[in-house]
Amino acid sequence: MRPSIFLRALAPLVVGLAACSGRTQAPPPATTTQPTPQIPADQVLITVSAASNPVGATVTGGGAMLGRTPFTTQVPVPRPRPGETQTFEFTFQLPGYQTQTITATPVNNTLTLNVLMQPDQGLGTPPGTLATPPGTVTTPTTPTTPTTPTTPGGAGRRITVRGRGGGRIVDNSQAVGTAQVDVNCVIGDLDVTLQGNHTYFSDLIVTLVGPDDQRYQLQNHSRGNPFTRHSVRRAVGHTSAGQWQIIVRDDVNADSGNLRGWSMDITCQ
Repeated sequence: MRPSIFLRALAPLVVGLAACSGRTQAPPPATTTQPTPQIPADQVLITVSAASNPVGATVTGGGAMLGRTPFTTQVPVPRPRPGETQTFEFTFQLPGYQTQTITATPVNNTLTLNVLMQPDQGLGTPPGTLATPPGTVTTPTTPTTPTTPTTPGGAGRRITVRGRGGGRIVDNSQAVGTAQVDVNCVIGDLDVTLQGNHTYFSDLIVTLVGPDDQRYQLQNHSRGNPFTRHSVRRAVGHTSAGQWQIIVRDDVNADSGNLRGWSMDITCQ
């Protein structure tokens, strides 16, 4: 994993401050350009562009507030040594929403941060959930072959199960979340909702794995935001009971994120 290098606590130039009075997205304000500051020879300026949905999130880096989304600013950082990869950490905060921390690596001295804020409903990453080491898969704490559930499902019954988040999503690795369904029925409809963030969505492959080891691909390097609701039509006719997994894999360098949690909504046939 790349070492994390925090932004020095120098006063950043903030461009395009925006405030958010609610949870609906507002049009971004006009952006102005500030003069380029003079910096020491051992530093370099990087451009940070940050956006969130909803807008108005406070973004901090290296202990300094950079602005409220959406904004673009320039900040000085230590000049990288030849061959060095710099990684910076940013925290997004918005009242009524979960605090989100992401890491990112500049490309051509530019960082573009896009975060989907999640309502604060007491979810988040459960205590003790760790990042998945590069190239490994999280080993479930429950048996891969579950015991037969005692709770039967009836036709038209709706089941909602909240899964455990998989933690950080880092380069060339995968975060794995698990959920246990104790109701035994034939699936008539299945929707999966992911909660999390990533700095570049098209780096990701998202896969749902059922108790019968059937795999349902929800996203494969597409530009859409995977941290939303997915309708899994191919799961219709399969059995609901057992352990499910959601796997978010990042197999491209330079960006990262977090799988904070997920849930399943099942309708029995």
